[in-house]
Amino acid sequence: MAELNFVEYNANPSTHIVDDIAISLQGMGFNKISVSNDGRLSMWALNQCILMLNTNDKIETGLSGIGFSTSNSLDGSIHCSSSGLNVKVVNGLNIYTYPIELVKRNYDDHFKSLSPASVSTDLQYFAGMVINVDNINIVNELNDSLKLRVVKKSENYITSVCDHNRFNLLWNLGTKESSTIIIKTDDISDAVAKFVMKGFDSADITEDRQSEIMNIYRKDTDGLLPARHFVAGYQLNLSGKPKSYVIEKEFQNVLPNLNIVLSERHNHNGVNEESINYYATQRQIKSIVE
Repeated sequence: MAELNFVEYNANPSTHIVDDIAISLQGMGFNKISVSNDGRLSMWALNQCILMLNTNDKIETGLSGIGFSTSNSLDGSIHCSSSGLNVKVVNGLNIYTYPIELVKRNYDDHFKSLSPASVSTDLQYFAGMVINVDNINIVNELNDSLKLRVVKKSENYITSVCDHNRFNLLWNLGTKESSTIIIKTDDISDAVAKFVMKGFDSADITEDRQSEIMNIYRKDTDGLLPARHFVAGYQLNLSGKPKSYVIEKEFQNVLPNLNIVLSERHNHNGVNEESINYYATQRQIKSIVE
């Protein structure tokens, strides 16, 4: 079964200033740990979050790919001379694959090390991603080729997971959404405070959603949920049940065309689809109003 290695973000130098995107990555807490021998790619890391920054002027700025450690490459993959990995473009997304036992040697051959991964912000690992797809055949093909397990089908998404449920892919077959990455944190107050200090933008929780959160608190007879003033003060979204819940905060356009959801989970393994639906709906309402 495939395991997530990294996500790829492209900074198109003809439409965006690459240095500005690098500054935003540093603001999130990432360090540039290496650069490819040809200078086109760079690797950025924060704890276990690894992001490959591409600078391809033929790809729009935004989330542009996913890298997997896997025993087999996708049919039709070609060799990427910059990264040394196998890559296939699927529905506009670069899917990189490489055998886990050869990843380090390939990395050493194609990248020059600069500095260690940052630990300055409590973002632990990429927990999930929302991906727009045109038809279900693409989803089925990728799930089969990468040996991903489908764990949920809903009105809005088909959810696949990597081994150990560490990384969730929410395939969106409906209305196109902004690219979204969910990042797991063990200390959401620390992460949110640092994002706010860096000036990253986030909308307050709506009154209707606050009422729904209050209903969850009414069911918390054992006092298992975090303090209400904490959730309200940080304008966090809370979903689930008292014994298995998640508290989250979305920041919009942290990088151009990319939203980030910071997620702290309690006895909850998967990405919370309820929260993703809420954020997507609010963005759609905002775009209509504007």
